[in-house]
Amino acid sequence: MSESSERDGQLHFGASDLLDTGPEAAFDRITRLVARLVGVPVALVSILDSDRQFFKSQLGLPEPWSARRETPLSHSFCRHVVASGEALVVEDARRHALVRDNPAIDDIGVVAYLGVPIAAPDGTLIGSLCAIDGTPRAWTPADRAAMEDLVAGLETELVLREEVRRRTAAEETARLVAREMEHRVKNLLATAQGIVWMVLRDTSLPQAEARRAILDRLAALGNAQSLLQRSGGAMLRELFGRELGPFVEAGQASLVGGELALSAEDGLAVGMIVHELATNAVKHGALRPGAEGTLRVEWQAQDAPARRLQFTWREVASAGGASAPEREPAGGGFGTQLLDLLIAKQMGGRLERDWTPRGLVFSADMPLRDAARRRPG
Repeated sequence: MSESSERDGQLHFGASDLLDTGPEAAFDRITRLVARLVGVPVALVSILDSDRQFFKSQLGLPEPWSARRETPLSHSFCRHVVASGEALVVEDARRHALVRDNPAIDDIGVVAYLGVPIAAPDGTLIGSLCAIDGTPRAWTPADRAAMEDLVAGLETELVLREEVRRRTAAEETARLVAREMEHRVKNLLATAQGIVWMVLRDTSLPQAEARRAILDRLAALGNAQSLLQRSGGAMLRELFGRELGPFVEAGQASLVGGELALSAEDGLAVGMIVHELATNAVKHGALRPGAEGTLRVEWQAQDAPARRLQFTWREVASAGGASAPEREPAGGGFGTQLLDLLIAKQMGGRLERDWTPRGLVFSADMPLRDAARRRPG
C-alpha cells in the first residue's frame, strides 16, 4: 500500500496519513451523500492497509464492525477495486464469481456492492468509496456517476490536505534554517571576537603586525564560512586540501585518512585549526623557505561510543635544510592561544605539542557533532 513518503524533496499524501485516524466531518459528509444520492443503507470510505481495510468514514455498518472501523482483508470487496484500478459493480455477491466466497456476505450482510477507486494526490490507489445494500440491486449509470463525482470531491480534499502539509513543512523548515543561521552567526562572531581579543591583549605587538594578524585570521574564518554555506557541512580532507594543496602537489605534504563529514559548526572550527597549523608551518616550521621539510597529516575517526576525531600533524625539516625551532616560542604565541581556544575551549577536546629538533609534532583529540554524510565535490 502507498504510504506517506518523501520523493524529490516533496511530501506526498498516502494511505498511512488516513489509517487509524479519527472520524472527520469532510469524510462523513461524503458517506452521508452516498447514502442519500444512491439510496443505500451502508456507505464506506475504505482505506487499504497490508492486512486490513480501515474505514475512514462509515455509515450504517452493523456492530461490531461499526465500532472497530476496520475488517480483515478477507472481508474486503474494496481490495478488488484497488487491485484492478476500476469500479467494481456487484448486483448479488452470492452469485458473483469474484466475491461469492467472501465472508462479509454472511458476517456483515453485503449483497449488492458498488465501489469506485480513490487515488492519492500522486496517483497511487489507496482505497475505495463504496455503496452497500443488503438485498440484490441493479446499479444504474446514475448511481455510478454520483459515486464518481463524490470520489472526485474526496480526492480534491486529499490534494488540499497535501498542499497544507507541504506549506506547513516549508514553514517549519524555514524556521529551522533561521534558527540554524542565527546559531552559526553567533558562533562566527564569538570566534571573531576571541581572535581580536587575543591579538589586542598582546601589547608587545606593533600596531601594523596586530592588524595583519587580525585580518589574516578573519579572512581564514570567512573562507571557512563560505565553504560551509555552499555545502551545509564540510569534508575533512577538503579542509586540509584547501590549505595544503600546493604542498601536496609538490610532494612536500601528504594527507592520510578517510573521508569524514563534519557538521557546519565543527567544520568552521576545524577549518580555522588547519589554517593556523598551516600558517605556522609556512612561516616558522617545516614548510618555510629553506627548511626543505615535509609534513604528514594523519587522521582517524570513531563513531562509538561517540563521534571523535583524532589527528596528528607531523613536521620534519630536512637534515640539509635550516633547523626547526627546538621548542615552542617563549610564552606561546597568538597561534598557540588560538588553537587552545578552538580545540580545548570551543570543541572540548585535547591537544599536545612536541617540539622536536626536526620540527613540530601536534596531535589533537576532539568530540564531533553528528553530520549528514555527503559526497565531496
